[in-house]
Amino acid sequence: MNKFKFEHFVLTLILIVSAFFRLFRLNLLLGFWYDQGRDALVIWDLIHHGKFFLIGPVTGIEGIFLGPFYYYLLTPFYWLGRGNPVTAAAGLVWITIGAIFLLYFLTRKIYGRQTGLLVAFLYGFSYNLVLFSRWLANPNPLPFFTLLALLCLHEFINNHTSLFLILYSFLIGLCLQLEAASAIFFLPATLIILILERKKLTNFKILIYSFLAFYITLVPQVLFNFRHQGILLSAFRRFLIEEKSFSLTLSQIIKLRLSTYYDSFFSKLIPVNNWLRLAVLVLFFLLFFLFRKKIFNKGGKFLFIWLIVPIIGFFFYRGNYGYVWDYYFSGAQPAFFILFSAGLVFFWRKNLIGKIIVGSFLIVFLCLNIRSLKNYHQTGIGITLRAQKKAIDWIYQDAGSQDFNVDIYVPPQIFCSYSYLFRWYGQEKYGREPETKLLENLYTLEEPDTEHPQFLSAWLKRQDTIGKIIKEYSWGDITVQKRERVKYE
Repeated sequence: MNKFKFEHFVLTLILIVSAFFRLFRLNLLLGFWYDQGRDALVIWDLIHHGKFFLIGPVTGIEGIFLGPFYYYLLTPFYWLGRGNPVTAAAGLVWITIGAIFLLYFLTRKIYGRQTGLLVAFLYGFSYNLVLFSRWLANPNPLPFFTLLALLCLHEFINNHTSLFLILYSFLIGLCLQLEAASAIFFLPATLIILILERKKLTNFKILIYSFLAFYITLVPQVLFNFRHQGILLSAFRRFLIEEKSFSLTLSQIIKLRLSTYYDSFFSKLIPVNNWLRLAVLVLFFLLFFLFRKKIFNKGGKFLFIWLIVPIIGFFFYRGNYGYVWDYYFSGAQPAFFILFSAGLVFFWRKNLIGKIIVGSFLIVFLCLNIRSLKNYHQTGIGITLRAQKKAIDWIYQDAGSQDFNVDIYVPPQIFCSYSYLFRWYGQEKYGREPETKLLENLYTLEEPDTEHPQFLSAWLKRQDTIGKIIKEYSWGDITVQKRERVKYE
């Protein structure tokens, strides 16, 4: 610390500003939707009713669930916040700040201090990564545990300490419980890296212990599968074999995947989709060509394997109707940022032209991302928790001491978010939840459905046959109608 005071001052400043971007107005702009409500209801039952669980959130693949690690990770934050989703989201934000520090720490070991500070700056100030950090969902903490695993792997390879391989195996298992679509590619990447470093794998016992450490993370799902007649294994078999989720027919999908890769990685640097993003793509490949020998040192080679395995793997992926979402790459993006930052530093050191190009990129990066962050902090995106609480407040205040029913429409027609908000916020502030028995006082709450407006229209027509409208209230795209019930069936 005494030797590099300026370095640690800059790092601390980066972490503080990164935390500000992620925490500012979080209580007002947090998105609390179906997934968040579903997860919160499970954790509520754990805290208040002691209902433990062996599985976590459902994946995009029918019948396949993640492990329970994410729910147990969130539980202390929900407990500390007495059920407040903002406290849970803030907890995940601080885990993200930890990921930025780990990113600096790993990069410093591989490429040096300057590259470590640069990658922390780029990752911490990226508009799209700030949004990702504020997302109360299971992929959010994946970069932290990915980087922790990579640090263990780096220590094992460089210092030959067997304990780090065991810790690495355990952490990979936890990553699979956070986002399987991303972490599943950690397994072949690990296999390739260990084959390259096979001379260090001289202790057979350590391999056994590492496998057991990985297997321990699967025990809850194994038990769940056993208790439910093999439901997870059957779904996994159907996904891989019957649905042929991985195949070799590349011709129809290469263009789509390349577009997805381009958006998933380079949108984290340039938030606007224009010629500037394309210019950064060219710069990325130029840096790889000019400084390939320096970039591909021992640590750089492993990072490249970590990055390229999912890129190649998703070319063959056909599962989940062929959808590949941006967050599927959340485990590979740290490697992308490290390699790109290393190239920038080497270019900066080369000559005056390199300094001009790198300096221009950093100015453009900072201006575009700060502008996007400013706009986001002013307006947010989509339905926010603030608007939801305003609508709930209006219902309770309008109802006064009278009991009431609620009927809710939210796309995709599953209102877990409001089920939780009435349970937590309604009980905490007003001491009660809506009644389940049919009453005269009925409040209908609706959110817009831009993809399927006909569903919302049909729902409203049905509500008109149940109760007549007395008054109406709107806030932030949420509409609440007080109705007098005329139908009790």
